[in-house]
Amino acid sequence: MKIPQSPIQSFCRYLAYAAALGATTMSLGLGSSAYAQTCQSLEDVGSGETEVTKTVSTFGLLFIRSNWHTDFAVPGGTDFSYFVATILPIEGDTYDIDVNLKYSDNSIDQAYTVNNAVLTEGEPLRIRAASRSGDDPFQINVRVGGTQAEGNKYTVSVVGCR
Repeated sequence: MKIPQSPIQSFCRYLAYAAALGATTMSLGLGSSAYAQTCQSLEDVGSGETEVTKTVSTFGLLFIRSNWHTDFAVPGGTDFSYFVATILPIEGDTYDIDVNLKYSDNSIDQAYTVNNAVLTEGEPLRIRAASRSGDDPFQINVRVGGTQAEGNKYTVSVVGCR
């Protein structure tokens, strides 16, 4: 007779399988740097930092600007396959989020847009955005805001991967 496992036992068993798979992958050489993705942190255009912590301001009107946008510079001469924006809410709430790839010909690819996304405090949201084939953007714009989120803090970062 098979005894049912508790959720904790199932999770521990899953971790054991994952560890065994990782060890097998490394012993076969599949986990070596030759096969691994290489990602590089991008710098915020304003501060030069690779992570930016902000407090969501009120919505901008006419001459009042919001701080909902953060631009990250893509270094020239590097061919990235995709980018990953990470938003880590310091306070959980409902946020409006966009990720845009800006190109030198003044065109923009909207890679991600969600209104009223429910983010949990301390749980990162990772957004993958592919660049055009053979054409890297010069900036990645991440917009985090929303009237529900006013006053909330979050940290944002972007990496480019090849």
